[in-house]
Amino acid sequence: MSDEQFDYVVVGAGSSGAALAHRLAQQPDKRVLLLEAGQPRHNDFWVKVPMGIGKILQNPNYVWQFQTEPQAHVNNQKVYWPRGKLPGGSSSVNGMIYVRGDPAEFDNWRALGCDGWGYQDLLPYFKKFENAAWGDPAYRGGDGPIHVTELAKDPQALGDAFLQACQHAGIPANPDYNGARYEGVGYLQLSTRDGQRCSTAHGYLGDTLPARLTLLTQAQAMGILWEGTRAVGVRYMHEGQLREARASCEVVLSAGPILSPQLLELSGVGQGARLQALGIEVKADVPGVGENLLDHLQSRITFECTQRITLNEIVSNPVRQALMMAKYLVTRRGMPATPTATVHALVRANPQETQPSVKIQMHHLSANSRYARSAAAGLDLFPGFHIGFFQLRPRSRGSVHISSTDAMQAPTMDPRYLDHSEDQEEMVRAFRMVRKVASQEALRALIVRETRPGPDVLDDAAVLDYVRASGQTSWHPIGTCKMGNDALAVVDPLLRVRCVQALRVVDSSIMPTMPSSNTNAASIAIGEKGADCILHHPFKA
Repeated sequence: MSDEQFDYVVVGAGSSGAALAHRLAQQPDKRVLLLEAGQPRHNDFWVKVPMGIGKILQNPNYVWQFQTEPQAHVNNQKVYWPRGKLPGGSSSVNGMIYVRGDPAEFDNWRALGCDGWGYQDLLPYFKKFENAAWGDPAYRGGDGPIHVTELAKDPQALGDAFLQACQHAGIPANPDYNGARYEGVGYLQLSTRDGQRCSTAHGYLGDTLPARLTLLTQAQAMGILWEGTRAVGVRYMHEGQLREARASCEVVLSAGPILSPQLLELSGVGQGARLQALGIEVKADVPGVGENLLDHLQSRITFECTQRITLNEIVSNPVRQALMMAKYLVTRRGMPATPTATVHALVRANPQETQPSVKIQMHHLSANSRYARSAAAGLDLFPGFHIGFFQLRPRSRGSVHISSTDAMQAPTMDPRYLDHSEDQEEMVRAFRMVRKVASQEALRALIVRETRPGPDVLDDAAVLDYVRASGQTSWHPIGTCKMGNDALAVVDPLLRVRCVQALRVVDSSIMPTMPSSNTNAASIAIGEKGADCILHHPFKA
């Protein structure tokens, strides 16, 4: 492998990289190498079962177990950031919630200087990879590799109550937030097929793997190979040996918002003074590398339920859990076919906003953490549920930077959650929107009491203190190799890295702002559009 030559070397077989590599390898005269650091575990049982995310998100066999720096505005906590480490990347470990994004935000990308990235520019790519057997064909795709399921076809009592309560609170119903309108409340759509996860590993790297695409797993990229300032290959570790793969056309980084900027910095592309201080030869002084990091900080309000219709009483009871799973294996339906969430609302919590500003979402269990799936881990012993919430467009910006020349050492991640005062105000508004919905009769009839933070938390300062104590990632870090034409842009609208040749970044790190309540669908679209950027606008030899 170390002596082989390819046309393209793509680093990272995740949401964007799998789509990108598949499309490049469909060209009859191009050979593509796709490097993936993780093991080929995308067909493991708990990866394929949607509710299995509770078992894999803290397992190093499936995720990079990253931790942020202590967050000054989140009680100085380090926040756990799991990222997918297997084919499919984070699409193999995420909650499968399929949300393309707010059309107005994609249009904002175009206004920020990202020509070709408005909503109408991206809509053909969303339709291209989507397989939804319903919806308006003007907006929805029907024969793509990523299958999409409507949970509205399998409603639950809690989901229905939340849906009704949101409408009674003034939130309009929206049966298809990926269609003509984004705002409103509706049952979730999931990237699943027949009750199982449909990651990019299954959609692009499964039975339809192009013959000219080589997928190499357990291959950890160490850095970019250069001839002058032209990228000509990738150095990587495989089976304990340092190897090289050459690319005659281009090298593409699709390693995600943490590892793509790390690889750029290790390879001499980034802030010149920072790299020189680590003894790294500077190939290009690109000050935006690793900057513009943003993520959704999520909090939640938990409730005790009046009826035994939640997951608490099931997952804490081995017999009931076995019966639930047996039914799922026969029907591929029920709560195991979900990530435990069923309905969400995209809401303008501030009437002055012109776009939805917060998301609130029903989850069918309650605990002291979103990762808890047992009493020992903090799951409540009584029937319970929680409503999660976060702001859609955070203003706080942080960074990802290397602190070592060792590619195996995680970079320093500092999202600076709640650093901007407007983010703090928005989270308080989101909290109050949840309480407003919970007070509506349709949902109030199912509530014994609010268990976290409890009815004594009333004023804005107390609410914000609770958010600081309870906040966790929504698994949506983006933006660290942002696209644009300003001084901090790392790639141009064709995704070419500034100041060097034959090198692009194609993943969620190029997003200049948050596109949506969730980022996976937009990441796949980036992979699809990135392939066209490469094929239609190649670097000169």
